Amino acid sequence: MNQSWVKTHRILALLLGVFILSHLGIHLTALGGADMHIKVLSNVQPLYRNWVIEPLLIVAIIAQIFIGSKLLWRRWKQPQKTAWGWAQILSGIYIAIFLSIHSSAALITRYIIGLDTNFYWASATLNVAPLQYFFTPYYFFGVFSMFVHLAAAIHFGWEKSGKILSSLITVLGILIGILIVLAFNGSLFAIDLPPEYIKLFTLTDGG
Repeated sequence: MNQSWVKTHRILALLLGVFILSHLGIHLTALGGADMHIKVLSNVQPLYRNWVIEPLLIVAIIAQIFIGSKLLWRRWKQPQKTAWGWAQILSGIYIAIFLSIHSSAALITRYIIGLDTNFYWASATLNVAPLQYFFTPYYFFGVFSMFVHLAAAIHFGWEKSGKILSSLITVLGILIGILIVLAFNGSLFAIDLPPEYIKLFTLTDGG
Protein backbone atom coordinates (compact mmCIF):
# COMPACT_ATOMS: atom_id res chain seq x y z
CA MET A 1 0.00 0.00 0.00
CA ASN A 2 1.18 3.51 -0.80
CA GLN A 3 2.84 5.12 2.22
CA SER A 4 0.74 8.25 1.66
CA TRP A 5 -2.32 6.24 2.74
CA VAL A 6 -0.55 5.25 5.94
CA LYS A 7 0.46 8.83 6.68
CA THR A 8 -3.05 10.09 5.96
CA HIS A 9 -4.48 7.42 8.25
CA ARG A 10 -2.17 8.50 11.06
CA ILE A 11 -2.98 12.19 10.62
CA LEU A 12 -6.72 11.53 10.61
CA ALA A 13 -6.31 9.18 13.59
CA LEU A 14 -4.59 11.97 15.52
CA LEU A 15 -7.25 14.56 14.69
CA LEU A 16 -10.20 12.25 15.28
CA GLY A 17 -8.50 10.81 18.34
CA VAL A 18 -8.38 14.23 19.99
CA PHE A 19 -12.09 14.71 19.29
CA ILE A 20 -13.07 11.20 20.45
CA LEU A 21 -10.99 11.27 23.63
CA SER A 22 -12.35 14.70 24.56
CA HIS A 23 -15.85 13.37 23.83
CA LEU A 24 -15.25 10.42 26.16
CA GLY A 25 -13.97 12.85 28.78
CA ILE A 26 -17.23 14.76 28.52
CA HIS A 27 -19.18 11.52 28.90
CA LEU A 28 -17.27 10.80 32.12
CA THR A 29 -18.75 13.99 33.59
CA ALA A 30 -22.03 12.04 33.65
CA LEU A 31 -20.61 10.38 36.75
CA GLY A 32 -21.68 13.62 38.45
CA GLY A 33 -25.22 13.34 37.15
CA ALA A 34 -27.29 14.10 34.06
CA ASP A 35 -27.39 17.85 34.68
CA MET A 36 -23.61 18.10 34.88
CA HIS A 37 -23.17 16.16 31.64
CA ILE A 38 -25.75 18.29 29.80
CA LYS A 39 -24.14 21.50 31.08
CA VAL A 40 -20.62 20.50 30.03
CA LEU A 41 -21.79 19.14 26.67
CA SER A 42 -23.80 22.28 25.88
CA ASN A 43 -20.72 24.42 26.53
CA VAL A 44 -18.55 22.34 24.20
CA GLN A 45 -20.99 21.57 21.38
CA PRO A 46 -20.68 24.98 19.64
CA LEU A 47 -17.03 24.16 18.95
CA TYR A 48 -17.93 21.30 16.60
CA ARG A 49 -21.66 21.61 15.93
CA ASN A 50 -21.37 24.27 13.28
CA TRP A 51 -21.48 24.37 9.49
CA VAL A 52 -17.69 24.38 9.22
CA ILE A 53 -16.36 21.81 11.70
CA GLU A 54 -19.20 19.26 11.64
CA PRO A 55 -19.01 18.56 7.87
CA LEU A 56 -15.22 18.25 8.17
CA LEU A 57 -15.65 15.73 10.98
CA ILE A 58 -18.07 13.69 8.87
CA VAL A 59 -15.69 13.70 5.90
CA ALA A 60 -12.78 12.76 8.17
CA ILE A 61 -14.72 9.82 9.64
CA ILE A 62 -15.71 8.54 6.19
CA ALA A 63 -12.14 8.90 4.90
CA GLN A 64 -10.70 7.19 7.97
CA ILE A 65 -13.07 4.24 7.63
CA PHE A 66 -12.19 3.89 3.93
CA ILE A 67 -8.42 4.10 4.44
CA GLY A 68 -8.55 2.01 7.61
CA SER A 69 -10.39 -0.75 5.77
CA LYS A 70 -7.57 -0.97 3.24
CA LEU A 71 -4.93 -1.10 5.98
CA LEU A 72 -6.87 -3.74 7.90
CA TRP A 73 -7.13 -5.87 4.77
CA ARG A 74 -3.36 -5.68 4.42
CA ARG A 75 -2.96 -6.73 8.05
CA TRP A 76 -5.52 -9.52 7.53
CA LYS A 77 -3.49 -11.02 4.69
CA GLN A 78 -0.33 -11.21 6.78
CA PRO A 79 0.48 -14.79 7.85
CA GLN A 80 0.98 -15.81 11.48
CA LYS A 81 -0.68 -12.79 13.07
CA THR A 82 0.08 -12.16 16.73
CA ALA A 83 -2.55 -11.46 19.41
CA TRP A 84 -1.95 -7.74 18.94
CA GLY A 85 -2.37 -8.16 15.20
CA TRP A 86 -5.81 -9.68 15.72
CA ALA A 87 -6.60 -7.00 18.32
CA GLN A 88 -5.80 -4.31 15.77
CA ILE A 89 -7.96 -5.96 13.11
CA LEU A 90 -10.99 -6.69 15.28
CA SER A 91 -10.95 -3.34 17.08
CA GLY A 92 -10.62 -1.54 13.74
CA ILE A 93 -13.62 -3.40 12.32
CA TYR A 94 -15.70 -2.59 15.39
CA ILE A 95 -14.69 1.09 15.35
CA ALA A 96 -15.72 1.38 11.70
CA ILE A 97 -19.12 -0.18 12.44
CA PHE A 98 -19.61 1.84 15.63
CA LEU A 99 -18.72 5.19 14.08
CA SER A 100 -20.94 4.51 11.07
CA ILE A 101 -23.96 3.64 13.23
CA HIS A 102 -23.41 6.22 15.97
CA SER A 103 -22.65 9.17 13.70
CA SER A 104 -25.54 8.50 11.30
CA ALA A 105 -27.96 7.91 14.20
CA ALA A 106 -26.93 11.19 15.84
CA LEU A 107 -27.36 13.15 12.60
CA ILE A 108 -30.77 11.58 11.90
CA THR A 109 -31.95 12.24 15.46
CA ARG A 110 -30.91 15.89 15.38
CA TYR A 111 -31.69 16.96 11.82
CA ILE A 112 -34.62 14.72 10.86
CA ILE A 113 -36.36 13.75 14.10
CA GLY A 114 -35.56 17.07 15.78
CA LEU A 115 -34.32 15.82 19.18
CA ASP A 116 -31.07 16.82 20.81
CA THR A 117 -28.50 14.03 21.19
CA ASN A 118 -27.81 14.85 24.83
CA PHE A 119 -27.45 12.69 27.94
CA TYR A 120 -31.00 11.37 27.67
CA TRP A 121 -30.54 10.25 24.06
CA ALA A 122 -27.79 7.83 25.03
CA SER A 123 -29.32 6.99 28.39
CA ALA A 124 -32.65 5.98 26.89
CA THR A 125 -31.00 3.24 24.85
CA LEU A 126 -29.64 1.76 28.09
CA ASN A 127 -32.92 2.03 30.01
CA VAL A 128 -35.71 1.19 27.56
CA ALA A 129 -36.35 -2.55 27.25
CA PRO A 130 -35.25 -4.53 25.36
CA LEU A 131 -32.77 -2.14 23.74
CA GLN A 132 -30.40 -2.14 26.70
CA TYR A 133 -29.41 -5.74 25.94
CA PHE A 134 -27.93 -4.56 22.66
CA PHE A 135 -26.72 -1.08 23.59
CA THR A 136 -24.91 -2.02 26.82
CA PRO A 137 -22.25 -4.13 25.04
CA TYR A 138 -22.50 -1.83 22.01
CA TYR A 139 -21.35 1.22 23.99
CA PHE A 140 -18.84 -0.65 26.12
CA PHE A 141 -17.08 -2.24 23.15
CA GLY A 142 -17.25 1.07 21.28
CA VAL A 143 -15.15 2.68 24.00
CA PHE A 144 -12.98 -0.40 24.58
CA SER A 145 -12.19 -0.79 20.87
CA MET A 146 -10.90 2.79 20.64
CA PHE A 147 -8.37 2.12 23.39
CA VAL A 148 -7.40 -1.31 22.06
CA HIS A 149 -6.78 0.13 18.59
CA LEU A 150 -4.59 2.85 20.08
CA ALA A 151 -2.79 0.27 22.21
CA ALA A 152 -2.12 -1.91 19.15
CA ALA A 153 -0.71 1.05 17.22
CA ILE A 154 1.64 1.84 20.11
CA HIS A 155 2.61 -1.83 20.43
CA PHE A 156 3.67 -2.05 16.78
CA GLY A 157 5.13 1.45 16.62
CA TRP A 158 7.18 1.58 19.79
CA GLU A 159 8.27 -2.06 19.98
CA LYS A 160 9.69 -2.92 23.43
CA SER A 161 8.95 0.40 25.11
CA GLY A 162 5.31 0.21 24.02
CA LYS A 163 4.40 -3.16 25.52
CA ILE A 164 3.68 -1.96 29.06
CA LEU A 165 1.96 1.19 27.83
CA SER A 166 -0.25 -0.83 25.48
CA SER A 167 -1.39 -3.03 28.35
CA LEU A 168 -2.13 -0.01 30.55
CA ILE A 169 -4.14 1.65 27.79
CA THR A 170 -6.17 -1.53 27.32
CA VAL A 171 -7.00 -1.71 31.03
CA LEU A 172 -7.89 2.00 30.99
CA GLY A 173 -10.28 1.33 28.11
CA ILE A 174 -12.05 -1.36 30.14
CA LEU A 175 -12.44 0.95 33.15
CA ILE A 176 -13.67 3.94 31.15
CA GLY A 177 -16.08 1.77 29.17
CA ILE A 178 -17.59 0.38 32.37
CA LEU A 179 -17.84 3.81 34.04
CA ILE A 180 -19.60 5.39 31.06
CA VAL A 181 -22.13 2.57 30.82
CA LEU A 182 -22.81 2.72 34.57
CA ALA A 183 -23.27 6.50 34.44
CA PHE A 184 -25.79 6.31 31.61
CA ASN A 185 -27.75 3.21 32.61
CA GLY A 186 -28.91 4.44 35.99
CA SER A 187 -26.67 2.27 38.16
CA LEU A 188 -25.11 5.26 39.94
CA PHE A 189 -28.12 7.59 40.26
CA ALA A 190 -31.78 7.72 39.34
CA ILE A 191 -32.53 8.84 35.78
CA ASP A 192 -35.86 10.47 34.90
CA LEU A 193 -36.11 10.07 31.14
CA PRO A 194 -38.11 12.75 29.29
CA PRO A 195 -41.15 11.22 27.55
CA GLU A 196 -39.96 12.22 24.06
CA TYR A 197 -36.86 10.05 24.45
CA ILE A 198 -38.85 7.13 25.84
CA LYS A 199 -41.20 7.42 22.87
CA LEU A 200 -38.29 7.59 20.43
CA PHE A 201 -36.85 4.29 21.61
CA THR A 202 -40.06 2.42 22.46
CA LEU A 203 -40.48 -0.33 19.88
CA THR A 204 -44.21 -0.83 20.42
CA ASP A 205 -47.05 1.55 21.20
CA GLY A 206 -48.79 -0.90 23.56
CA GLY A 207 -51.80 -1.23 21.25
